[in-house]
Amino acid sequence: MAAMSRAPVLWTCLFALGLAGSSCSAVTKVDYAECTENATCRDAFGLGWQCGDAGLCQEVEANKRCKETWPTDLFKNPDKYKDAIILGSLFDHTPNTGDLVLVNAASLAIDQANQTGLTDGRTYAIIHCGYQEDSDIDDLTPEDAVVAGAKFLVDNYGTPVIIGPGTSSLAEAAFKELEKPEHSQSTLLISPSATSPSLTDIDVRDGDKPGLFWRTAPPDSLLGEVLASKMMEADPDLGNDVIDNAAVIFTNDTYGQGLATELDRNFTGNLLSYGYDNPKNIASLVIQATGDLAPAGPNVGVVFIGSTVEDVVDFINAADENAEFYTNVSIYLGDAGKNEDVLTQTESAAATIYPRIRGVFPGSVDLTSPIYKNFASNYATTFDGSKADEASYSAHTYDATWLAIYGTAWAEYKRDGKLTGLDIAYGLQQISDPNGEVIEVGALDWNSAKSEFKAGRAINVVGASGLLDYDPENEETKAPVEYWKINAEGDGFDILP
Repeated sequence: MAAMSRAPVLWTCLFALGLAGSSCSAVTKVDYAECTENATCRDAFGLGWQCGDAGLCQEVEANKRCKETWPTDLFKNPDKYKDAIILGSLFDHTPNTGDLVLVNAASLAIDQANQTGLTDGRTYAIIHCGYQEDSDIDDLTPEDAVVAGAKFLVDNYGTPVIIGPGTSSLAEAAFKELEKPEHSQSTLLISPSATSPSLTDIDVRDGDKPGLFWRTAPPDSLLGEVLASKMMEADPDLGNDVIDNAAVIFTNDTYGQGLATELDRNFTGNLLSYGYDNPKNIASLVIQATGDLAPAGPNVGVVFIGSTVEDVVDFINAADENAEFYTNVSIYLGDAGKNEDVLTQTESAAATIYPRIRGVFPGSVDLTSPIYKNFASNYATTFDGSKADEASYSAHTYDATWLAIYGTAWAEYKRDGKLTGLDIAYGLQQISDPNGEVIEVGALDWNSAKSEFKAGRAINVVGASGLLDYDPENEETKAPVEYWKINAEGDGFDILP
């Protein structure tokens, strides 16, 4: 830490025009610290201080993309949280179609962990940054915004763990930014929904040293295989035999390209491929696929792989506008389609397109399990009756935040209290021991998890999203692929065999 210095006394003087004389008084004293890095200023003055261009500490400038926090008064009362462990999140904050349910799920985990805190009652806080396109804030693309948000969290607030981002391409962008040497500390990224298989090897375990990219959803390695197998099975409810001609419309990013490649590898029929970089092109690709597939006759399928709710909504609405063709086509969606926001924004297509839709989802969340029901109940209580199941990955986000919290406990007790991303990642190596005490995510087992870690024992964590059994080599979870359709009421999803 740089040496602290005491500035000279500042004086304010009052000069009365036309009066003989003036008065001066000492009004304040100002502490300052010379610095070369932001950590010096956080150590000297607390939360919300950074090293300025002049080599002196100054307060962090507010970021309009990172306004949301939990506790909600984190920025208003920084002194109250001077010893708090600050985590971060990166999600889409667009109302209705974004990830605000996931933001709340992360906040819920923080709220519950704070019921007893860590060592000596040390508490947690989280800063939520958004990467959505928003012209009222700036002109950043989502990729530019996710990089800017990651830098803001790590460089200004020293966050050792970031929950998110929600998509594979943005997770890759954030991870590549944070591994640059100009960032003074290691940062752990835990995504609840970045499922591209290509991310498995982005930062692998090296001996006993863990990687810094983790996720609570399993990768899409099996998703394309299962989707292809379902397309090649007769589905009497769709009135079709085996699909022998199909088109796949996919987003040209890490997720879309990866899943489309897996589908092409496993599908034995004729598959036409249409990639898009701009969502505005979705409607035209729907029309193009219509023209290219129409001569193929019956037993035709169209697969849509979009990484956002908005993209899926645009596809379904475009298909509805071409209902003469699409009401006779088998339609298949990737995991972004299993979201209630999709249904609320495509209601006009309920009669025509919904019955034709099938989809795949990586992993199966048991909504009837006691752990999930406890999570959903606490979510509703904390957020004014809102429903956690409005977003497919809410349980995965809740689990991801709890994993970050468990990791800090291991680092506190067994890594000499060093709360870097790497030290916390070492803690994640201790959560999947089949012989360890079973710990259910949430407040009830939090003290038990701390006790086990303090004693140097690994634990066996069960999440609201299901089992969290990480492979010790590739540090990935495994789960069965869920095959679904939209229910008859058009307001939810039914799981198919």
